[in-house]
Amino acid sequence: MAPTRQEDETPRAAALKGRAIGGAAVTGLAQAVKVALQFVSVVVLARLLSPSDFGIFAMVMPLTAFVMVFQDLGLTQAVISAREITRGQMSGLFWINLGVSILLAVVLAACAPLLGLFYAEPKVVGLTIALAATIIIAGLGAQHFALLTRDMRFKPLALIDIASNAGGLAVAILIGWWRPSVWALFSATLAQMLIGLAGAWLSSGWRPGRPAPFSEVRAMLRLGGGVTTFNISNFFARNLDNVLIGHISGAAQLGLYDRAYKLLLLPLQQINNPIGRVMVPVLSRLAGEPERYRHAYARTAQQILLVTVPGVLFLIFTADVLIPTLMGKQWAAAAPIFAWLGVAALHQPFSSTAGWLFISQQRTGQFARWGLFNAVTCVAAFVAGLPWGAVGVAAAYALSDVFIRLPALWWYVGREGPVRTKQIWAIATPFLAAGAASAAVLAGLRQVTSGHPFLDLGIAAAAAYLAAGAGLLLSASGRGVLKESLDLVAMAGHRLGVWRPA
Repeated sequence: MAPTRQEDETPRAAALKGRAIGGAAVTGLAQAVKVALQFVSVVVLARLLSPSDFGIFAMVMPLTAFVMVFQDLGLTQAVISAREITRGQMSGLFWINLGVSILLAVVLAACAPLLGLFYAEPKVVGLTIALAATIIIAGLGAQHFALLTRDMRFKPLALIDIASNAGGLAVAILIGWWRPSVWALFSATLAQMLIGLAGAWLSSGWRPGRPAPFSEVRAMLRLGGGVTTFNISNFFARNLDNVLIGHISGAAQLGLYDRAYKLLLLPLQQINNPIGRVMVPVLSRLAGEPERYRHAYARTAQQILLVTVPGVLFLIFTADVLIPTLMGKQWAAAAPIFAWLGVAALHQPFSSTAGWLFISQQRTGQFARWGLFNAVTCVAAFVAGLPWGAVGVAAAYALSDVFIRLPALWWYVGREGPVRTKQIWAIATPFLAAGAASAAVLAGLRQVTSGHPFLDLGIAAAAAYLAAGAGLLLSASGRGVLKESLDLVAMAGHRLGVWRPA
């Protein structure tokens, strides 16, 4: 996968590599803090609030998420991947985004009574109206975040992430302790978005002004249109399960499903999103250098697999102990949901990187078509599993994801471009042995317990990663992944100033 002539690396490529590694280091550090905060949020709030509180919030979020798909219009990705952009174009995109955001906030608020009737739950009405305001907040900051990402200013982005998540968590815990209700979750969302907005405006230094003529932004709107089409279809793939479970099974079942999802799949998405923030602009700049493009993508994707595969296997094999230990016995029914979602989570962090390939190669039309296929197959799985409740939905989704969407995606994204399908399979192959070794050790540990759940969980987590490392040592490509990981840690430490080379 590595370039065959790294000694000929140009100063421009070396500078880009340095910025990418430094950005990945800063972003990774911030993401570790963010995931830890999210983990604390899931565990602590689960003990302060009831499953019904989470279920009511989860009833409203799909419609809010759907409306926010249109709010963005794919313009942030258009800004990030554009070869050149003027201040007038940035201003034009800002005013378009803000105008659309205000319109959509009004539409969402107007839909609140209908949503209450759909779920037969009056509490969702006021919550929906309140969440409408967050759409305008998102519109005010979208272009500022995109500009920071485009300029590869990862340190301020990381600090904003940490500050907004910490602020949101503090507000949620305070209100959840003072007056436990669904409004603790809303307050966390509002605080997080306001802190993020302030940070983006202060850090970017850019202020919107007079917009460029529409003819100068039309092409960017067209590029954003492909991303938006994918986001619309992806919305159904990511949210219709909540809608169906909430409508058919009620708030309590939805609360169990929502917490299982938040504890597993959402943190994994939080790994990919900030790394994608680094990789999309990097890959966009390397689009004319196929060999370096492949190398940059392959090494990043394999490091994601190294981190996530053993961790997800640990979560699957220990779900029946992990869930009640962390969240309380009242959440034990979420364990089988959690385990089934883990099956899909084994590959999703890697498969999600396909979006980097589509966007950085400006194949947004194909990205949109993939999104439609993804949505149709996900919705079919949700409907097929619904008669068995939340567990059935999770199982049907996981099985269809592994046997239908995974091979289809790897074939489709690899049909053209610098990274072909056979290279995608080559990236993943070393982790078959690593995953098998990790799963075998975890299955054996289930037969041995100390009687102390936290000790057992700690031993299982360590064993999962050690066994995966041993599995990687069995092949030359696996050993290359481990060496690459050590090299990246050393380079990241140097960039962060943790140590200096001798």
